[in-house]
Amino acid sequence: MEKHLKITFPELNETVLIKLDDSQSPNTVKAILDNLPIEVNINKWGKELYTDKTSIRAQEENAKSEVNLLDVAFWPEGSALCLFYGPTPISKPDKIEPYSPVNIVGRIMTEQRDIINKVKATAKIIIKQTT
Repeated sequence: MEKHLKITFPELNETVLIKLDDSQSPNTVKAILDNLPIEVNINKWGKELYTDKTSIRAQEENAKSEVNLLDVAFWPEGSALCLFYGPTPISKPDKIEPYSPVNIVGRIMTEQRDIINKVKATAKIIIKQTT
């Protein structure tokens, strides 16, 4: 059964839908679901959005040091969720590189990709499971 997350940006009146994928990091996906709902700030780093430290705890699990456009990952080092809308400040040409290895947990499904431009530096978000 497919599982989805809904990330709501109340101040921006925006929502992002995430399709979870537990094929690469099943323990991490379970840890995320076990800790919902989450209210936290999200920050901008290049074309990446990442949360402040969350209550989610997971070790590196098939961790990647390069991700794909629209990947959603968990960053074990910072206990944070990361949404990759494009390159980070340390990315090399044609590569999207997180600060340190991340566990891939899903994909951004929302067609609207301009949320990255609406978040100026930080924003409050609410993360919930949806069907």
